[in-house]
Amino acid sequence: MAAQNGSPITRTATSTYTGSTISLPLARERSNAADGMGGVAVIKEGWAQVKESRNFIQPWKQKYLILRKESLDFHKTEGGKISYTLYLKDVTNVGRVEAAGTIFEIKRVQNGASNSPGDDDGQFKALHIRVKSDDDLYDWIDLLYGRCPTMGGVSNPTNFSHAVHVGFDPQTGQFVGLPPEWSKLLNSSAITKEDYERNPQAVFEVLDFYSDLTKRADNPQQYPSLTPTPPASSQANKQLGAGSVPSRDPSANQSAQRMPPRNDQPSAAQKYPNNAPSASQPRPNGPSQAQPPRGPAAVKPLNVPAKPSQTQQTDSVKAAEAALTAKPTPAERKQDVRMSTMSEKEVMAKLIEAVSKDDPNLSYAKQKKIGQGASGSVYVAKVKEGAVSSVARDVLRSQGPRAQVAIKQMDLAHQPRKELIVNEIMVMKDSKHRNIVNFLDAFLRNNNSELWVVMEYMEGGALTDVIDNNPVITEEQISTICLETCQGLQHLHSQNIIHRDIKSDNVLLDARGNVKITDFGFCAKLTETKSKRATMVGTPYWMAPEVVKQKEYGPKVDIWSLGIMAIEMIESEPPYLNEEPLKALYLIATNGTPRLKKPEKLSKELKAFLSVCLCVDVKSRASADELLQHDFLKHGCPLPSLSELLAFRKHSK
Repeated sequence: MAAQNGSPITRTATSTYTGSTISLPLARERSNAADGMGGVAVIKEGWAQVKESRNFIQPWKQKYLILRKESLDFHKTEGGKISYTLYLKDVTNVGRVEAAGTIFEIKRVQNGASNSPGDDDGQFKALHIRVKSDDDLYDWIDLLYGRCPTMGGVSNPTNFSHAVHVGFDPQTGQFVGLPPEWSKLLNSSAITKEDYERNPQAVFEVLDFYSDLTKRADNPQQYPSLTPTPPASSQANKQLGAGSVPSRDPSANQSAQRMPPRNDQPSAAQKYPNNAPSASQPRPNGPSQAQPPRGPAAVKPLNVPAKPSQTQQTDSVKAAEAALTAKPTPAERKQDVRMSTMSEKEVMAKLIEAVSKDDPNLSYAKQKKIGQGASGSVYVAKVKEGAVSSVARDVLRSQGPRAQVAIKQMDLAHQPRKELIVNEIMVMKDSKHRNIVNFLDAFLRNNNSELWVVMEYMEGGALTDVIDNNPVITEEQISTICLETCQGLQHLHSQNIIHRDIKSDNVLLDARGNVKITDFGFCAKLTETKSKRATMVGTPYWMAPEVVKQKEYGPKVDIWSLGIMAIEMIESEPPYLNEEPLKALYLIATNGTPRLKKPEKLSKELKAFLSVCLCVDVKSRASADELLQHDFLKHGCPLPSLSELLAFRKHSK
């Protein structure tokens, strides 16, 4: 019972305002808290059997389940009316019923807002749900657990609630039924009334999405990251591990306009076998121009999927290239490790199992502190000549007597989501590759209250600093950086892992020109039955449209982010960085493929590369395997040449 493809929301609700409104896909709980209505998007849905009482006479009933951020709805039929609703704030426990097949139990308080049935013991009600497979069972448990505030999920409002119906009235050009918090947010944003009319569904989606991003930004410790990066040259105390915040100030103007790179003579070439592209649907059309006033429209849902076209993949790629080069208008982890269902004691047991038992001070000598973040401090350390750790001795042999590593030191008492740390360690242990910042070792100190994570040290720092300190990055250099990053992505994707936060902050260089991906705090492991995900993670400006719209997605979200990172190297910043955040999300959702500032300055190979990375139609977007065969990646510079981009570091010392 996997999450359904296509438009997942099958019912709509209209407001009771007079006049015709276009209804928005919504029927959920409203709160007077700042969370607004950030829970409309369907997280998971599908058929299941529900036992509403343990009485052996009570039959299992077929129900269609729809999970949203704050509620689980039970429907008689797909698209039919709701039989009852279980609010996640009422849930006290979710777990598998042992020795009973693929059945899990949801226990809730009896006196909450939920109207779901269940066995009643006077204080709690329990509902049993049977699904088709272990993967599906654990998927439901994982998703429910992470959203129930009493069990580790982000706390939801506990005050008044009632049904909300939201719509858009084309006569007045206004939304009706929005909560005050959202109305205030919308009124203070740069989204115009023309934007409302052009695509009210997109406006609604980005409001929902933005509320989640705000919650993530307000709780940085909920999302720790292990992987360290050296401090930015302009920020000696750059915060580490804040995965969803861009390192550049979106409102700051660039001091100098970057000159687009030219593709002159290639310095080196890498050869790859050819592979035929697959056929698929075209990308959707861009937003239409604002329409003249019109009469009342019939009530209709906004999320009706477009009819599929028989156009081949090449048309989708051509459409992406046309969007990139368009002239501006005059006015415009392992499967059995399921950390989210574990208690803190079980997570700590996993962590103890994963770390080394030696004293790290016998192998490493901390030299200087290079960063301080919400989740801990980062140090550069020298590997001792008499190191007792076999890992440290290997580093010493490969790098010589001046070998250095990075150590992140974390106080576990200040890590509310330790399962994310364990997840990152597991991913990094299983993902050794020359284009990934490799995990070396980990140690628990001070009665298991402090965690030391030892990583490769990338003295060149983040690609962000390289971009900010080099007015020109040549096409050959861009090619090599993209090639190295893509090789790292290919390795991750081959293990069914999507990174989900590719951007210049998370690509590091060393003095020898090596390029490596870092920050695995948001990584997701996919299985055959969980081939798509619909969670909101990453950094907005680099996000693919399907992520902003909170639709199911796969590994190709990393390819989109790689394309945006290439634009960063060309133009000094990602598209829409200087836009107000809510407007930026709206533009990503509606424009799709972004427009280049000076496409005429770029080679046809680079523009073609961007086109296959930034194709809105996911099926037509290149995979990492396909991208490695692209002509643009065959004409990069040798790796040592990238060290020229680090000259600014010598001057700053």
